[in-house]
Amino acid sequence: MFAGVWCGQLGAGGWVLMGLFWATFLGLVLWAVSRLFGPGRVASGVDGDKREVDDVNDLDLRLARGELDICQYRALRAELTSSVLH
Repeated sequence: MFAGVWCGQLGAGGWVLMGLFWATFLGLVLWAVSRLFGPGRVASGVDGDKREVDDVNDLDLRLARGELDICQYRALRAELTSSVLH
C-alpha cells in the first residue's frame, strides 16, 4: 500500500540523483569541517615553539644541502629567534 505512494514517485533516476546529492552534500560538509578544524590550523601562541623548531630544522636542512652559506644561516636563524620572542 505505502510502497506505491512513498517509493514509486521518484523512480530509479530520482533515487540515484538524490543519493548523489546527499553524498556530495555530506562530502562538502566533511571537507569544510576538516578545513576549519584540521591539523593545518594553528592558534596563535599555542604551537609557536613547535613552529620555531620546524623552521630551525628547515634552516638546518638547507645549510646541509648547501643552499645557504653560514652567514645567511646565522642571519636567518637570528631573525627567526628574534621574531618569536616579540
